Amino acid sequence: MHVVYLQPHFTYPGGSGNFVLETANRLTQQGLKVSIIAQAGAPDLRQKYPGINFVFVGGPLPNTISHWMRYFRIYKKVERAIDEIHPDIIFPQVFPANYWGFLYKKHNPKIPCVWFCHEPSAFVHERQVIDGLSNPMRFFARSSNPLMKVIDTNLASHADYALVNSKYTAERYRKIYGVSETEVIYPGVDISEFPTRPAEKEDYILCVSRLTKFKRINLVLDALSFLKLSGISKKLVIVGDGEEKENLMEQSQELGLAGTVTFTGKVSRDLLISYYAKAQCVVFPSVDEPFGIVPIEAQAAWTPVIATRSGGPIESVVDGETGFLVEPNSVNALAEKILYFDQNKQVAESMGIAGRKNVETIFSWEKATEQLLEFFTHYVH
Repeated sequence: MHVVYLQPHFTYPGGSGNFVLETANRLTQQGLKVSIIAQAGAPDLRQKYPGINFVFVGGPLPNTISHWMRYFRIYKKVERAIDEIHPDIIFPQVFPANYWGFLYKKHNPKIPCVWFCHEPSAFVHERQVIDGLSNPMRFFARSSNPLMKVIDTNLASHADYALVNSKYTAERYRKIYGVSETEVIYPGVDISEFPTRPAEKEDYILCVSRLTKFKRINLVLDALSFLKLSGISKKLVIVGDGEEKENLMEQSQELGLAGTVTFTGKVSRDLLISYYAKAQCVVFPSVDEPFGIVPIEAQAAWTPVIATRSGGPIESVVDGETGFLVEPNSVNALAEKILYFDQNKQVAESMGIAGRKNVETIFSWEKATEQLLEFFTHYVH
């Protein structure tokens, strides 16, 4: 069996890119032929994943106007690449690579097209994502939105089946596309990357995120400011980068937190795992996250999580056992749970142990690959 993944690019780390590489690599180890068609990727991908056939078609990336001006030229390159491979299944991922799969299926109806929906096309259906774009892309996305919604739902109808990354995404898929028959396959972590036992904790809390408005890291700063007014000072490490970094740094200065908040920017994988393992807790304040890889990476590192009672974390964080779920946008609730972990270190340690078991049981790449293999085998035959 030959499966062709369609992914926009691998120019920076991301949840969908990790899913593609981790599951594709493991499928090759199970004896499947796997190709990945994308616009671009890091130079060492072929060396790191020698069993995968990478095809890079080039062209401007999707966050530029020039990409959309040349979209059909890029698609034609994708089409030729698929034709040369003769796959048994095409397996498109995130926007706009999902459109490549839908268009190909429209003109080649005999080849199964299975969409892994990490989220319904965010630049079409997520207002907070559109608002987070910089001009001229924001203007383009807003002005074209009514037309794009029609195109999106029409193209999505060409997919033979959809797999989704959470029950939350399944419900959104049903509401947007009117299709209730989907299968949930949770993304995972490579447990071998993480410590085999709990690390000694240090006196800081951790946020790992792209620094954009809709990730709501500002709420964590507000929570620390709230605690400071009560005479409680907590250190915060923020790992990640993005267009909101300067605003968040300015906010920390205005709140008098500059001496206790560290912005690391992007860090190596090894250093990130060390931050996860040594943190008192990891705070994940994002709302309506389709899945969210950070909560399960934190649990893999034996660290409890404070996440929003919204979206994917409802399924990955067991409230009161592996961490806490708090109401969206509640600064008081975030502050309360941060303080709780500071004052109840034994409970935090127990939750960290429970979180590790939670990930080992449900959120491994091996489990995700096993589900994919079973689905593909059943679907093709």
